[in-house]
Amino acid sequence: MRKNFVGRLFLFLIVLFLFIKVTSGLYVHYQWFKDLGYTQLFLIPIAAKFQIGLLAFLIYFLILSSMGIIAVGVFKKAEKENRPISGKFHWRVINSNADEAENNITPINYQRIYPFLILVSFVLSTILAFSATKSGWMKLLQFKNATSFGLKEFVFNRDVGFYIFQMPFFNFVLNSLNSSLFVIFAISIIFFTVAGLIHVWGNIFRKGSLGIPRSIRRFWSILLAVLFALIGLKKFFSIYEFLNSQAGYVYGAGYTDIHVAIPLAKILALVALLASIASIIYFFRNDHRLILWPIALYLIISGVGAGLQSFIQYNVSNNEFFKEQPYIQQEIKFTRLAYNLNNIQIKDYPGNAALTYKNVQNNQSTMENIRLNDPEPLKTVLSQIQGLRYYYRFHDIDIDRYTLDGKYRQVLLSPREISDEALTEKANTFINLTMRYTHGYGLAATLANEIDESGYAKLIVKDVPPQSSIKGFEIKEPRIYFGELTNDRKYGYVIGNTTAKEFDYPLGENNAENIYRGKTGLAFTPLNKLFLSAYFNTFRFYLAGEITPESKLLMKRNITERVSTLMPYLLYDQDPYLVAAADGKMYWIIDAYTHTNKFPYSSPVGNLNYIRNSVKVVVDAYNGTVNFYVFDEKDPLIKTISKIFPGVFKNRTELPSNLAEHLRYPEDIFNIQSNVLLNFHVTNPSVFYNREDTWDIAKKVVDGNTENIKPYYSIMRLPGEKNSEFVLMLPFTPASRQEQHRNNLIAWLAARNDGEHYGELILYKLPKNVEIQGPLMIESLIDQDTTISSKITLWGQGGSEIIRGNLIAVPIDGGFVYVEPIYIKAARQGTSIPQMQAIVFAIDKKVVLLETKSLDKAVAQFFSQAGLPEQSTQPGETTKPQVVNPKEAILKQIQDLKNKLQELENQVKDL
Repeated sequence: MRKNFVGRLFLFLIVLFLFIKVTSGLYVHYQWFKDLGYTQLFLIPIAAKFQIGLLAFLIYFLILSSMGIIAVGVFKKAEKENRPISGKFHWRVINSNADEAENNITPINYQRIYPFLILVSFVLSTILAFSATKSGWMKLLQFKNATSFGLKEFVFNRDVGFYIFQMPFFNFVLNSLNSSLFVIFAISIIFFTVAGLIHVWGNIFRKGSLGIPRSIRRFWSILLAVLFALIGLKKFFSIYEFLNSQAGYVYGAGYTDIHVAIPLAKILALVALLASIASIIYFFRNDHRLILWPIALYLIISGVGAGLQSFIQYNVSNNEFFKEQPYIQQEIKFTRLAYNLNNIQIKDYPGNAALTYKNVQNNQSTMENIRLNDPEPLKTVLSQIQGLRYYYRFHDIDIDRYTLDGKYRQVLLSPREISDEALTEKANTFINLTMRYTHGYGLAATLANEIDESGYAKLIVKDVPPQSSIKGFEIKEPRIYFGELTNDRKYGYVIGNTTAKEFDYPLGENNAENIYRGKTGLAFTPLNKLFLSAYFNTFRFYLAGEITPESKLLMKRNITERVSTLMPYLLYDQDPYLVAAADGKMYWIIDAYTHTNKFPYSSPVGNLNYIRNSVKVVVDAYNGTVNFYVFDEKDPLIKTISKIFPGVFKNRTELPSNLAEHLRYPEDIFNIQSNVLLNFHVTNPSVFYNREDTWDIAKKVVDGNTENIKPYYSIMRLPGEKNSEFVLMLPFTPASRQEQHRNNLIAWLAARNDGEHYGELILYKLPKNVEIQGPLMIESLIDQDTTISSKITLWGQGGSEIIRGNLIAVPIDGGFVYVEPIYIKAARQGTSIPQMQAIVFAIDKKVVLLETKSLDKAVAQFFSQAGLPEQSTQPGETTKPQVVNPKEAILKQIQDLKNKLQELENQVKDL
């Protein structure tokens, strides 16, 4: 009795343990979603998966079990019809010459086969249902919550939403049913043939050449009738897919698709329907040719149609533009709509205005924000002088704008995060990795163009605790528990508020300590502790005395992983950026995109052909709270997702003003739009077809090679505007062909970021009949200038390495100024800090390299050396340049050298 009790208890504990282990992931993730206030994001997918999984299971189980039972019954009848033998099951092998004894095997018990079939059907249905659930639940929800685009394509006159929300679900259903029924049919063919119940005599297209028992014939006729009907439906729905494919010149349905491929698909759908009817007739009439002739006709029409398509497409290619013009117009129209290019304002910009010193002075707010601190060298500088400890890392440089001391300034900043990879090298213990080193601390920040006398960025925020040297930039909560480097690779979590105080920041010979008091985290209740232990495969939560009931477990702390786990139905920008808000707290802003590859007639970029920056995600760097704000209320995709997950998205008006003023037009979508714009800025079908006006993104020189310039943020006064604003811009050049390289500027695109103008795109087109220097042409002028190139070569000798920063093109008063910082560092890796050595300043074809750290001094010296006019001129007017006396210029350079020598002597005396 006692043994039975112990055995049952042991079995119960094993079952309980397995149950807790299997369900631990579900429980922990539910608690995590609940902790962040998004239980609907957890429960709605589960409910939808259960619905479609149960429905799919029932359908598959009904099909498989009924077909299995029918097949057994058919086999029993067919066996009697073929060669009746009293109560025995005979397996007929392929070798018909074998002895009768060899053809017989042990009789099967039909009473036992049915439970076996039910079991097999249950298992297979479960597997198929899981597969259907994985790929179909979101399609079902989108189908049920579809939003109209209010835009119809011209071929079938259907709303775009039909292709994005409804067609995927239709295809999912048809593909699922087709595949399962086809597998059943194929298995039945093999089974009945191997069993020796199917016989073929001579020509299969002759009546009576195929011997099939009556029961099998009727079984197949019903199965084929359904299968052919599904194939017909699938073929009919395939006509809509031509609007999202490319066979000829046009992406979308072209001339050949409209006149051949689509009618052919309709004909084949009709043939499949006729085959379905013929299959029903086959149920009553024993003539297998009723099935063969429609199949043969289907194959013949398919083959002839493919040949006809190739022939017509060949003829179209001989007169392509005339044939494809209406469809080219559709591709241009829908591509521009899909990437929101229709909302781009187009303005003219002279580009060739003769700029003077007065023009530069009149744009002082633009000039004082031209970026001299290049992000890559700056990252190295911060790592060396602000890393403070080996475990601190500056992952990325974020570019933003702040109002500081009453001025609107461009700021480069980077958070000081703790790297768990660095910690595992020297502090690889459970306590250190999960309870001690839990968070980063503060940030380092500098203005875009402020360099100290040593050539390093002049920091406005530095050290720990953060020290700010400028009004308007204060960090009251510097701790970073959630960031880009908080990956927790080894254990997957950290634990806050334990008796093992957390390392806060180094303080003399000791360390300042802290306790996490944030809003999020999983509490160590008895039930939570049990399931957390099972989920993370550890008993430490019970054994570690440092953990108290007030402790909290923090998981998924990487901000990208955090938001994509919550809302995986959006695409996230590659560059989250940190904001030091006016309330003294730090927040991450991540741009999120709705996207699809089902937008008709839209040319794809990668795996998408429609995109909108519909959502801004804000993550509190200390608390880990996540908020989603909708910024494109007109986007049908975000409307549909909002219907599926009610209560998740907030209105843009709910975003706090101290964060709204730091919103940026994101680089990822700007890059996509810019690449599409290279061809689709053209709206004339003839010009588009002949590629007469294609563009390219302006190039720059990197390590001796050319590559596309990346979009860059800058504070500037746009043409026709009164005030400077934060702008993302990118210059374009005409497309080069073969050996004919064209690097002159042809246009530039600007994305506005401030206030009510946020998100506006303006394309400034330059005159085509005037050569305006592009960035690569300026780079070439730098390399060709013997004075400049010799200096750069000289600096690069003696174990030094030259770093040429990003060449920035800035539009001012109808012209352009170009600025490129030059850095120098020791070639030895790991010990050198890049120092800015000089500034290259250029206007038109005049390029000067100036050994200075001040852009103001560089500008003044440039106009003095270059002999440019003092007074401004309008584009097209000519002004006689001031002539600089060579003797005076030499005397001035000698005096400058004397002044520098005097400065060096004073520095030596001070030392």
